[in-house]
Amino acid sequence: MPFLKRWGFAALAFVLAAGWSCREAAFALGRSKDVASGTITLEQVRMVPATDKGQPVGSNGVYLSGQTPASTKFVTGRFVLPAGKSPHAPHTHPEEEVMIIESGHGEILCDGTTTKVGPGSVMYTTPNAPHGITNTGSEPIVFYYVKWQGRK
Repeated sequence: MPFLKRWGFAALAFVLAAGWSCREAAFALGRSKDVASGTITLEQVRMVPATDKGQPVGSNGVYLSGQTPASTKFVTGRFVLPAGKSPHAPHTHPEEEVMIIESGHGEILCDGTTTKVGPGSVMYTTPNAPHGITNTGSEPIVFYYVKWQGRK
């Protein structure tokens, strides 16, 4: 009887370990499928009104959003910011972020430094660094952004 009891516990432990491993593998595979490889054209992006504190501040279109094999909170999009506007006050978040200015002129605050920007300018910010953009020109600023948080 002790022999069967010992093997019964071993078998139970094996079954539980196998089940847990399968669950973790399925979870990891499901998570990595959220954002799949592919190409998205501008025509496929739905631009929607963006507001801050109930006031219109431009339009935003999201290309991709979700989990990737190497990151969480992955999002990339396009923002059209009218003259004199800012999408929101300078802020911080745990994700890294890149902003690429396609057209227009303005200022970007990034980690304590304000820089005049125009077409071709790029901003990168580390996690939790204060940053923000303001359109100081007479035409809309169009910029693209990519944010992500690395897996730990």
